[in-house]
Amino acid sequence: MTMGTREHVVTIGRLELSRRWRVLSGNTAQLIAIGISALFFVPLGLGGMIGTYLFGSGVASGEIETPLSLTRLGFVYAWLFVAGFGGYRAYATALRPDRLEGYLTTVSHRELLAGLLLAECVVWGAPAILIAVGGSLLFAAGTGSVLSAPLLFLTVCTTLATALTTGFLVSLTIRNAGVRSKLLTRLRSVLFGLLAIAYFGVIFTQSFASVLEPLYHLLEPTPIGWYGDLALVGSVSGASIGRSAGTLLASGAFLLASAAALPRLAAGVWYADGVHIEHEAEPESSSTGNRLSGLLPQPVLGVATADWKRARRAPITLTFAVYPLFLLISPVMNAVQTGTIGRGLPIWIVCFGPWIAGALFALNVVGNEGAALPATLLSRAPGRALVVGHVVAGVLLVGPVTLVTVVGLGVASPHTMGAVVTLAVSALVLTVFAGPIATGIGAIFPRFEEVSVSRSTEAIVPSMLAFTAYSLVVFLVAMPTLVAHSSIVGHAIASAIGPSQAVVRIVGTIASCTLAAIAGLLSAAYAVRRVEGFHFD
Repeated sequence: MTMGTREHVVTIGRLELSRRWRVLSGNTAQLIAIGISALFFVPLGLGGMIGTYLFGSGVASGEIETPLSLTRLGFVYAWLFVAGFGGYRAYATALRPDRLEGYLTTVSHRELLAGLLLAECVVWGAPAILIAVGGSLLFAAGTGSVLSAPLLFLTVCTTLATALTTGFLVSLTIRNAGVRSKLLTRLRSVLFGLLAIAYFGVIFTQSFASVLEPLYHLLEPTPIGWYGDLALVGSVSGASIGRSAGTLLASGAFLLASAAALPRLAAGVWYADGVHIEHEAEPESSSTGNRLSGLLPQPVLGVATADWKRARRAPITLTFAVYPLFLLISPVMNAVQTGTIGRGLPIWIVCFGPWIAGALFALNVVGNEGAALPATLLSRAPGRALVVGHVVAGVLLVGPVTLVTVVGLGVASPHTMGAVVTLAVSALVLTVFAGPIATGIGAIFPRFEEVSVSRSTEAIVPSMLAFTAYSLVVFLVAMPTLVAHSSIVGHAIASAIGPSQAVVRIVGTIASCTLAAIAGLLSAAYAVRRVEGFHFD
């Protein structure tokens, strides 16, 4: 590498790190998320280093009967995790630099690739090396063998290098296929959807072993499995020196071959024109629009239809609205593991279904219009059309799903039929009025500027203040229903006051529905006034 090339690579890496920090520092929510992640991973890293010491002590004392098998298992799983993480990073962010065309007119694609890889190594490699150094020293202290420290450190570094390189190779290969295949381009959203379903399915069912065990048995006889031998040479008699040397030679050859392949694959992606999918012009009125045209005024139907089109074209911009579903992971996993539906799951759906229905389109009634806002505000009675249209879009999309889910889960759960009916009524009414509640809160805390929702996508999404305030209000409105249908709290209230639990459930449902109607109507009226009284400076 010449002096000029080296300077280019270092400059690109420094610019990429500066850009990432600038983007990160401007996103408070992301900073908070990273801080929370650090609070989790720092103790995990320290615990891992302590675990290497205890493992080394167990190896030295003979308490661990199969150290070589365990070490091979650990390195194979670690290699798979790093390869998967590195591949995702490469596909989503690492190899998608801003101002790509400007870079490629200034430096070669090889220099750009090297600079991006340098930035990745600084961000992720530095902490990994620190942990590897600490873990290697503690493992050597546990085994009492000085040779264990450099060998374990070498194994960790080689594992990380080959795994990350594999992830980058796979990512670039997929992207090369994607920019040249019309079929893959058309099916990209479907494929990613299936992958997401499979991923969450594995989490919900906790079937990690059924996925990882076949991969382990496939990789254990390969140089990837031999990393376990290299890590334990000098501390375990069963560790093979031949396999240790073999894995170093194979890893070195793989990295040299990858150094030649990666620039070619990157050039294939960065210099490609890409396929172009020509979409047929959408008809002015769809079948859904025809069915609703007799029920809804045309301005309202137009706003709702625009919301649905935006959601279909860029579903990633609505990911903020599905955050509550992550809170359902535990009850869903419990239902899958036990094979039974508990009382809590349909109750929580009554809260989360309406929450999503209101958050999807109605939480930023003015900001959602973007560049079309001036024209919208000049139309006749824009406030009512915008408010009602955004509400209708969420209710018609989420309402039927929520109602069917609540009834289905309620029937399958230990709840009585009376409880299922009251839960269904609450779900229906809360879903109808969650949108109006969201409109007023969104009008108080509007957001007009675009924010980054992914590496390559920016969109106007509700502000954090609106998001938080709306979540709190919806939860408070749904609280009477949640409390009344709880087997513990509802039974305690019935025992203390005197009426039956059925009466408590009915009262809770009526209270939630009343609160939702009052809050929704007042909030929507405020939103209409704010929209119609909105003026540009």
